[in-house]
Amino acid sequence: MTATGSKKVRNSLGRRLMLIIMLVFGLYLLSASLFAYVIFSQYSGLAGAVGRHVERAMIAAELTRDAETIAAEVYELLVGNDRSVSAGNRRVENLASLYQGTRERLEQQGGPLSEADAAALDRWQRPFFSSLDRLNERLRAEQDLQAGQLRQVDELFLLLRRLSELPQGGELPLPEQRFAGPALAALGYAAAVLSAERPGHISRLQAYCDQQLRDLASLALTDPEFIALRTRLDEQLPTLFSRRGPLLRHARATLATARQTRVLAQKLTSATFGYHQRLKASAQQALQEQQVLMQRSLAGLLAASLMLVLITLGAIFYIRRAIIQRINRLGRAMQSHGEGRPVPIPTDGDDEISRMGATFEVFVKARASAEQQLAQANRHLQDMNQSLQRLSEVDELTQIPNRRCFDRHLDAEWRRAQREQRSLGLIMGDIDYFKRFNDEYGHQQGDECLHRVARALADQLHRQGDMVARYGGEEFIVLLPELDLGQTRHVAGRLLEAVRELNIAHGQSDHGIVTLSLGVVAGVPGLHDRIEDFVGRADKALYLAKKQGRNRLCPAPPECGAGDCRPG
Repeated sequence: MTATGSKKVRNSLGRRLMLIIMLVFGLYLLSASLFAYVIFSQYSGLAGAVGRHVERAMIAAELTRDAETIAAEVYELLVGNDRSVSAGNRRVENLASLYQGTRERLEQQGGPLSEADAAALDRWQRPFFSSLDRLNERLRAEQDLQAGQLRQVDELFLLLRRLSELPQGGELPLPEQRFAGPALAALGYAAAVLSAERPGHISRLQAYCDQQLRDLASLALTDPEFIALRTRLDEQLPTLFSRRGPLLRHARATLATARQTRVLAQKLTSATFGYHQRLKASAQQALQEQQVLMQRSLAGLLAASLMLVLITLGAIFYIRRAIIQRINRLGRAMQSHGEGRPVPIPTDGDDEISRMGATFEVFVKARASAEQQLAQANRHLQDMNQSLQRLSEVDELTQIPNRRCFDRHLDAEWRRAQREQRSLGLIMGDIDYFKRFNDEYGHQQGDECLHRVARALADQLHRQGDMVARYGGEEFIVLLPELDLGQTRHVAGRLLEAVRELNIAHGQSDHGIVTLSLGVVAGVPGLHDRIEDFVGRADKALYLAKKQGRNRLCPAPPECGAGDCRPG
């Protein structure tokens, strides 16, 4: 035995308690040896009876502790994140061996258990370990189902990637152009079913997905790539829905089995504790009978008994100070941590209580670390969500806000202008003869033209609340909070000039370069005015600017007459 192990044995609570008991009974033997053989015989009977009952009671207490350990292991299996099947099997073997070994030692110490006690223990022991085996089998099956679901998720990603790699553009036949919408919707419904929990929800998602698959089936596709992907979707997506239901049912069945195992563990603990209580009561009764007999037999034992009482009181005081009070402090600390009120955990000493405190402190630190990691993961998830939101609000081609972002910003500024009675300026623009530009130079040059025009417009806006957005196709829209009509027209003139200065060649335009037509509107919105009417006025002004020669700006009617539109 190593020096550390020897030190632990010397400092153990069991050793100290045994020393106290030996001291008490040693003094008792010393006083009893002065008397006759009868008293000695009575003492021998007392020592034998008490020793046998106490030892069995202690072993029964150990059996109860083993049962509580089993219940704690089951609880860890219930709440643990890593429910390993191999680990579960090892736990079953270790727990069964531990519990059965203690039972055999108890029977060796005092003889076989009574039929009633053995039946009470076997009643819950066998069903409990059988339920552990069933729980392990269900966990293994659940892992297989989850592995299958992961493979289906991988297949979904492959289908989505194949969809994104399909040819796109107006040169495709009409059925191929219409293919992406239903296919993407069907993949979305199939992905949603992976997180669905209710059968009704799964049925609705399956109905939606089937409708999209029928829409795909109705398309007269000619491209082999599109036909192959449609066939793949028809084969894979229904499988997702058919496997989701069994997975959910199996998860519920696993949870029910785990709960049953937990209940059986609690019942096993209760049965062993009851047996311990009976042995303890029997030991106490035997001790009392022998003490009464000794008191009746020899009055002279009063002095020794009095000394024994004094030493017992000292032992009680020592046990209270060295054990009970420390256990109470540790219990209060555990309860405070359980209620969310962290307090220092007592770890003084070098015995079982101090090691329990140190072990609990490790658990507390591990929990705090896990909570910190969870908080970091939540912050990372929030950052990712914000990034996704920014991507959803920016036009991919021009890298300026899209119409969705602009509509939300316009709604906020419109409400603020109504509330504070401030003016609001709006400019709607369109690249002149952009379709001709695409026909002349190609769509790639058209995309480059849109990007350069968007950057030129954005560079002219310097205030924090100003916004330029792509409104659709070659249309742009500019929001200018707190500007009246004159100020808005001035900004519109700068926008016209900025696009002209790009000097992008346009052979199909009357001006030889890419130009803009702008519709301008500004005013203080009334409480009953509508955003749609405000934007509609800017659109009408844009129409007048185009009608009167393009490459100019025009205020919204009625301000815009035949002579109000000007080239900027």
